[in-house]
Amino acid sequence: MRTPRGPLVSAIEAAAAAVPDEVTIRPWRGPADYEAMVTVFRAARSVDGTNWDVSTASLAADITGLGSRPEDCVLIAEVGDQVIGWVRMFDFGLSNDAGRLLIHTGQVDPAWRRKGIGGALLVGAQAELLRIRAAKPSPEGTADGIETFVHAANKSTISLLEPDGYRPRRYMIEMVRSLDDVSPVELPAGLTTRPVKEEDRRSVLLALDAAMKDHPGWPAWTEDQLLGMSNHPNRGQLDVWQVAWDGGRVVGGVLGFVDDDENATLGLNRGYTEGIFTIREYRGRGVAGALIARNLALLRTRGLTEAALSVDTENPTGALGLYQHHGFREAGRMIFLRKDLA
Repeated sequence: MRTPRGPLVSAIEAAAAAVPDEVTIRPWRGPADYEAMVTVFRAARSVDGTNWDVSTASLAADITGLGSRPEDCVLIAEVGDQVIGWVRMFDFGLSNDAGRLLIHTGQVDPAWRRKGIGGALLVGAQAELLRIRAAKPSPEGTADGIETFVHAANKSTISLLEPDGYRPRRYMIEMVRSLDDVSPVELPAGLTTRPVKEEDRRSVLLALDAAMKDHPGWPAWTEDQLLGMSNHPNRGQLDVWQVAWDGGRVVGGVLGFVDDDENATLGLNRGYTEGIFTIREYRGRGVAGALIARNLALLRTRGLTEAALSVDTENPTGALGLYQHHGFREAGRMIFLRKDLA
């Protein structure tokens, strides 16, 4: 019987075989690699049309949030001691609409593009995701796929992926609005809101999970994974969360945040109106609209001048129209690309 290979062994071999001789492929080694990964991301950002930023803290939290170890899921491409590209791979789990989601995402320094480095990292990422799939097979009948997401303006990455069989599956609209004019909206009668405390975190996240099961691409996460993803410098800002209760039951929320590092790097003064949800039996009553208005008012009182959010174009609850009603306008678009596996 063939002995199963460990994380990244096949990935490193596959990627190393495809890069120029001067390029080395290796796994993540330590916190200094986070700094180098952020440097590559920022070099690529303006070229690729990306209008957000990452910090070393947020990148680390993104990688470890679902229980991954960076040394098991990050490939680094370097020349000498300069990191020129990277890719991370993770199993996002089983979604309600697209089956198994095996995800990769990464960057190549624009100065090193068109040399085969992106293609080599892609080959390595696919090798690792196929290893993950083989080590933990999907339930019979599940549609498995390898996915990534890119900004619609990122023609470089799209031109790399499409010839390899990736096709658009979903589109995510990025929206912004000014905070110059914010109008209050009352919660429906009988519902209350108050500051969110640490002991509320679990019940809020379980309500979010229940509400989002109706939405495209939402995975079947464990409670530990939900809590892990909220242990994040951005997503875990309880003092920015707006939550509606019916008695002791969480019925809706806007889990907003402020990314101070991003604002400093990009010269912005932005807060986020993200994590918007209403549980099914309370939809259509104005819960989300009232919580969005409260989020916008809070961001304005903190001296911020704009708010941003993202929305799936296939959101089944009419979210796009709601956000437009609250003054948000499209500022960019992300494409989720998928390569189906037999």
